[in-house]
Amino acid sequence: MPRRTRLLHLVALVAVAAAVAATIGPPAGAAPTTGADDLRVVNVNLLHGTFCDDDTHCQVSDRVDLFLRQLEAAGCPEVVGIQEVSDEMRPMFVDRVPTTCGGDYDVVFTDTRGNDTELVLTSLPAKRPKVESLPGGLRRASRVELATPIGPVVLVVTHQDGDKAYPACRDDVARYRCPKPCPGGTTYSECQTILGLRLADRAGSRRAVRIYMGDFNVPAGSPRYERIRADGFVDSHLAAGNPECDAATGRECTAGREDQAIAALKDPTAREHERIDFIFVKTPTSCRAALDSGSDTDGDGVGTGLFAAAPAVGGPGGLVWPSDHTAVSMDLTCASSGTAR
Repeated sequence: MPRRTRLLHLVALVAVAAAVAATIGPPAGAAPTTGADDLRVVNVNLLHGTFCDDDTHCQVSDRVDLFLRQLEAAGCPEVVGIQEVSDEMRPMFVDRVPTTCGGDYDVVFTDTRGNDTELVLTSLPAKRPKVESLPGGLRRASRVELATPIGPVVLVVTHQDGDKAYPACRDDVARYRCPKPCPGGTTYSECQTILGLRLADRAGSRRAVRIYMGDFNVPAGSPRYERIRADGFVDSHLAAGNPECDAATGRECTAGREDQAIAALKDPTAREHERIDFIFVKTPTSCRAALDSGSDTDGDGVGTGLFAAAPAVGGPGGLVWPSDHTAVSMDLTCASSGTAR
């Protein structure tokens, strides 16, 4: 029988912390595993569709159905983080998740309101959900702690602005004042990244694996991307041996399709041209970590890289893409997970 979807109450948090980093990479000569001790994670900006030209938010109901079908086809990964969840989209997940993947998923962050929020679908025990409102009034970072096959995990899912010179944090003007630890002169977008990092680093024990993921609206190599790496987080896409996004061909890219025209979501040739969606991970010393390849070497349905990157065949309502973004995934194993639970 499907389990009842949990409705978890949310509060705001501003946090300051530091944590221990570890080096992560593809298994060096390791044999494929069964996947029993893996943590499979999917991250996607699913497009609220408010500005779409079809008056149905780019067939939002069909897009939710298509994405849930993709999760089932991938063997129902244990953790799914979704951004750009609207007030219209949220109840669709609540209603349909009980009939997806045998009813194993619970939905976290259903109490949040707004047209650009986060949801987490998980088949794992979840606790202590918290939401951080980020500067600018639109963006958030949403955190939950999970009990997983590789031990405790602190997960932060976020959607952040691209680099903007204005506005900037100013302590002398109340409406431009940013919470600590963002200093005066920091742009709102920079402060969003800083607060998300602190949210990820604050919770859980020293033994926790920390995952910071979402649509950051900046590419690899940007100062905000490097700030995350400097905090000890690893870009799982590159660490698994995948190449960087090729804007000319769209290979390994996650964003760039038209987001205001339903025709783009029905066009199998519509390309992405930038990589701005990331799953960053930081493991403790107790986790000797390895990432499955982008081709799903261990055969458990999820690799590390792009997720459901090929156009769908027979999608609901003629859709071939559920979003203007291509989802990303991570399959993480801790060889020493037995001591890190």
